Amino acid sequence: MDSGSIGKKPGEMRRELLKGVGLVAILLLLMMWLSGAFIKKVQPAPAAQKVKYEGLKTSKAIKISYPLIIEQPGTVRAQVEAQISSRIMAQVKEIFVGEGENVIGTAGSGNPTLIAKLDDREIRARIRQSEAQVAAADRGIQVAKAKLSAAMAQAASARASSTNAAGDFRRFQALAESKAIAGQQLDHSRAQRDMADAQLRAAQQESQAVQGEIERAIAQQESAKAALAEVQTLLTYTEIYAPFDGKLIKKKVDIGDMASPGQALFLVETNQQPEFHVYLSESISPHVKQGQEFNVRIDALNRSFTAKLREITPKSDAGTRTVLVKLRLPPDPQLVNGLFGRLPIPYGEYQALTVPANSIQEIGQLYLLRVLDGQGYPQRRFVTLGRRHDSVVEVLSGLREDEEVIIP
Repeated sequence: MDSGSIGKKPGEMRRELLKGVGLVAILLLLMMWLSGAFIKKVQPAPAAQKVKYEGLKTSKAIKISYPLIIEQPGTVRAQVEAQISSRIMAQVKEIFVGEGENVIGTAGSGNPTLIAKLDDREIRARIRQSEAQVAAADRGIQVAKAKLSAAMAQAASARASSTNAAGDFRRFQALAESKAIAGQQLDHSRAQRDMADAQLRAAQQESQAVQGEIERAIAQQESAKAALAEVQTLLTYTEIYAPFDGKLIKKKVDIGDMASPGQALFLVETNQQPEFHVYLSESISPHVKQGQEFNVRIDALNRSFTAKLREITPKSDAGTRTVLVKLRLPPDPQLVNGLFGRLPIPYGEYQALTVPANSIQEIGQLYLLRVLDGQGYPQRRFVTLGRRHDSVVEVLSGLREDEEVIIP
C-alpha cells in the first residue's frame, strides 16, 4: 500500500472503488451507443434492378480537329508617340495643358495648342542687343555711302582736272617745240599735269577705301542680322506647341523646373490609330505574316478587336529570343495606351473528344454526363471539360470515343 492509502478507513476505500467501477461502466455504455449497439439494424435487400429507357435522344462522342491556338500577351500602343523636349535651357514659366487633355498639332487644321511657355527674358534682352547692332551697322553703311559719294565726286573733279592738265601740257609741248614759249612754262605745265594725276590717284584710292568700308559695314550688318535671326528663333523655342493632333498623356515637369536641351518634358500620342505590340518567340514568329488578320482580346474592356499585322521587326532580341510584331487596331476611344491584351495565333491542329454542350449537367463545380453502357442502360459519369466550341464542348477525361451520351 502507498503512503496515501494507509491512513484511509475501509469505508472510504470502498466508495472510491465503486466510483471507478461506475466510471468504467459509463464509458463502456457510451462506446456501445456510438457503435450502434442499441439501434435496430436494417436487413440488406436485393439490389435495385436497372431500368432500360426507350426512345432516348442520344449523341455519340466524336473526335474533331481544331486549330491549336497559342495566346501571346501584348500591349496597346499608339502608332505615333512623341516625347516633347526643350531646345534651350530655361525655366518653365507656364503650363497650359493637363494630362489627358486633347491637343491640336502644328500640322492640324486649327490653331496649334500651346502646351507650355519657358522664361524668355534673357532671349528678349539678346534680341534687343542684336537689333541695336543691326541698327548700328545700318548707320555705318549710310555714313560710308555718304563718304563714298564725296570720294567719287572728288575723284570726278580730280579726273577732270587731270584731263585739263594733260591737254594743257600737250599744247605747251607743241608750242615749246616751235620755240613759241619758254621752257619754264613747259615745266610748269608738266608739274600741273603730274599734280592733277596724283590728285586723281588719291581720289581713286579714297573711293576704293570707302568702298571697302561699305563692304565691311555690310558684312557687319549681315552678321548682326544673322545673330538677330538666331535669337529670334531661340525665342520661338520658348513656346512649346503640340507636334500633332492627339492627347497629352504624361507631364514630366512642373512650373519652376529648369528645362534642359533634349530633356523630355511632355509625352503626346495620337489616338487616331492605336496598335497592338506583342513580342513573339522565334519559334512562333514564322507562323504569322504581314497583312494577316487576328482577333485581339483586350481583357480590361472585355472586348475583341480585329487587328491587321502591320509590321514584323526584322531583328530578334538576343536576350529574350523574341521578335516585336505590330498590329493595327481600329480607332476606338477606349483603346488607351498601355492596355493589356492577348493575341491568339494558330499553331497547327489538335484532336479533341467532343459532346453536345446541352448534354452536360453542372452540379456545383462538377460536370456530369448520362452515358449508355454496353447493354443500353444509362449511367451517370463525372467528366472533365475543356474548351467550348459553339454547340459542342471538349471532354478531357471520363469518356471514350463513340460512347453514346443522353441529351435531355
